[in-house]
Amino acid sequence: MSTPGDVTAVTYHFDPLCPWTWRTSRWLIDVTGRLGLPLSYRAFELSDGAPLDAVPDQHRAGARASRSFLRVVEAAHARDDDEVIAAFYTSYGTAVHEGKASPSRELIEAALTEAGGRDYLAVLDDASLDIDVAAARRVAQVLSGDDAGSPVIVLSTLDGQRGFFGPVLAPTPTGAEADQLWQVVTGFATLSQVFEIKRRRDAHP
Repeated sequence: MSTPGDVTAVTYHFDPLCPWTWRTSRWLIDVTGRLGLPLSYRAFELSDGAPLDAVPDQHRAGARASRSFLRVVEAAHARDDDEVIAAFYTSYGTAVHEGKASPSRELIEAALTEAGGRDYLAVLDDASLDIDVAAARRVAQVLSGDDAGSPVIVLSTLDGQRGFFGPVLAPTPTGAEADQLWQVVTGFATLSQVFEIKRRRDAHP
């Protein structure tokens, strides 16, 4: 059986609109960076490919932005271009989740340009990539469960992959607390007997 020390790489499936997902990503980038673990990114579209005109009015702009954003994620993933995805997400997420900017096409283009990803501007409207976005969500849910949402973390270990939803965090832990959380969640994920643990949520992202 795998142990937390057997983790060799991490994949983060996410929707950039989710504020809880943003908090988790900041923790994961910090801890994997200090551990020297490769971190890659895949899509997890919360609207699950629904027609945009079927998305409630108050969520439509966000869903439209996420769809374009996640096309870039999957296009860059195909090129192993995780550094661009990381910088893109950091720029966009900082504006939306820290700066309270509204999701928009203009914001996505600015974040992508800042991240050095101008080559990917052309894929923002490439609907053919929606197949890859949907496939990435299915990959995540095969490991984490059909009822899982964003984020899903997939750990590559010496004896296979382990996937789980979460952790859901607020505020983002740092330092020793970040390391402690890594031990907790990787320990949980590598125990085949454990499927779910949850407590009442009393914080906001």
